[in-house]
Amino acid sequence: MIVFVVLFGILPSIAFPQSSLPSIASRIVGAFVRTVMTIAIGSIVWTKLGLFTWPIAVLVYLTGLGIGWLSSHQWHYQTKFEQIGQQIAIATIDIFDRGLSVSQLRSWLLLPLKSLILSIESRPDRQLNPRWSLPLAILSTIGTIAILGVTVWLRFEHPLTEFRFSTPDTYSQLLIAQQILARDLPTVNYLPIFPSLVAFLAALSGIHPVQVVHLFGAIVGTLLVLSVGYTTRCLTKNGAAALAASYSLGAYLFTWNLPISTRLPVEIQNCLGTIRDTLNGGLIRSWAVGELELGALFVILAIGCSTHIARSAQRQEAVINTLCCIVLVSIVAPNLLFLILFGGLGLIFGRQMAMFSLSMAWPILGVLAAIPDRNFPLFKSMLITLPIGLSLTVGLLFVAVAAAGRLLLANWSAPICLTVFVAITLNFALPSLPQLDYLEYDAAARKAVEISRLFPYQQWTVVAPIEQLSQVYGRGWYEDAAQFTAKYQDLVNNPNFRLPQKTSLFVFVEKIPFTTDKPEYPVLYSVLTDPTYRNYRSPSGRTQLAAAMLKLCETYRQQHHPQSSRIYYEDDRLRIYQFIPHPRNIRVNPLVQSPKPNL
Repeated sequence: MIVFVVLFGILPSIAFPQSSLPSIASRIVGAFVRTVMTIAIGSIVWTKLGLFTWPIAVLVYLTGLGIGWLSSHQWHYQTKFEQIGQQIAIATIDIFDRGLSVSQLRSWLLLPLKSLILSIESRPDRQLNPRWSLPLAILSTIGTIAILGVTVWLRFEHPLTEFRFSTPDTYSQLLIAQQILARDLPTVNYLPIFPSLVAFLAALSGIHPVQVVHLFGAIVGTLLVLSVGYTTRCLTKNGAAALAASYSLGAYLFTWNLPISTRLPVEIQNCLGTIRDTLNGGLIRSWAVGELELGALFVILAIGCSTHIARSAQRQEAVINTLCCIVLVSIVAPNLLFLILFGGLGLIFGRQMAMFSLSMAWPILGVLAAIPDRNFPLFKSMLITLPIGLSLTVGLLFVAVAAAGRLLLANWSAPICLTVFVAITLNFALPSLPQLDYLEYDAAARKAVEISRLFPYQQWTVVAPIEQLSQVYGRGWYEDAAQFTAKYQDLVNNPNFRLPQKTSLFVFVEKIPFTTDKPEYPVLYSVLTDPTYRNYRSPSGRTQLAAAMLKLCETYRQQHHPQSSRIYYEDDRLRIYQFIPHPRNIRVNPLVQSPKPNL
């Protein structure tokens, strides 16, 4: 998280000062979107060329910041650059004439950095002091702290306590990030921005991508809350409305557990059921975000940045920031461009009209996508990100209520309305406990990452369910548990049989098969015949596979010396066997990794 703040916040704010923008928040947003644009595009280009490494990642990052800094200061700092060049030239000549000492080398190397720091510190910044009423200023400070606390707690609670992922799509994102780090072209039909950012952070921080995916998803979820408040503030000029919108998404007030009346028509019941499931599932997606949520983040920031285009002094910086957001949305989730279109058209008639059109279009398009037997596939993205649109609607409604309250409460209208809104929602609208459908035991994910850290690079093989493939990809080898069992379960009865592996083998065996509490509904025949469903998703299939694997490993371990087969880890539900290869099987020739799965 420290690496993220430095690389996406502090350094970009220095490289992209954007002094024409009116507020610090706008400058930070502009620097952030430009940095994401640089890193994402640069990482994807180098991945396509098969050259992505951490030095390349550093080079791409510094090149992007350097170009941005030069474009912002090419006139103001031309003299400074000439002075720096002259000083470096003089110092170089002195070195050749007098010799080189340690103190001279240190001062020579630090000279450009010191000059740049002095130049940045000497630049006058324009300070803007907005005039807030005292009640609203106090309430804004308290409300911001409370909203950030609730947001961070809700989004970081599960990523910090669970090592496994709470959505199946996250495993695919992790696998793509691992492929990028392994300089292996991802087999996807889109440009993976989210995995590229994960790979960049993992390469520069040295942290395992599993942990980066956890924390980066929670960070993006937090940024979504802040961006909703930022854009609401830009469109409405109402700080209390921004707090209300941020609070509604930060505390996630959109879970829905009320039963649907059976008296309604079937189509309406199905539509309401789809909306309810989407809203309840959105609570999990608030910390396990993916490409859609990242696209929604830049949709909101695009509308917020575009509000500064109207003023000529801010137009150039605002246009660049808005275009960066639009390009990122077109790459990540092009269907969400409809929302930018609605917001842009509304902005022609004023900021409040843009707020109205965006906050109305988002829920309406999402509801259209929930209607059964209707051809609205383009609006599916709006349905999945519906809680973000609803938070903007909350901000719009708050503006209307606070405006009506001014007739009676004058300047105290916004603070009182916000206090009442928070009090009501704390009693009746707090989110319920999410129904997490994990795909594995938490210990399995932890031990897979532990093995990849403790054992030599590509000198071991994991035999486990498909979830472990994304966790060990590029660091070791992987073999599917079902294929391994089918291949050797009849051969281990022979006492002279030895596993023909060339590396240490770690076999993940579930003593108690992992199953979920979710009822198993009737599925299509094509799903029943799918090996992944049959072996790992079906309770009966997973139970049979676990029993066969346990029998195979126990039979093999009892027939061989304890030094060549042992139990690496065991708890009441999971056991991991370690089988050491026979000396005659160890070869110098490199192994061929398992073929990449189609995501």
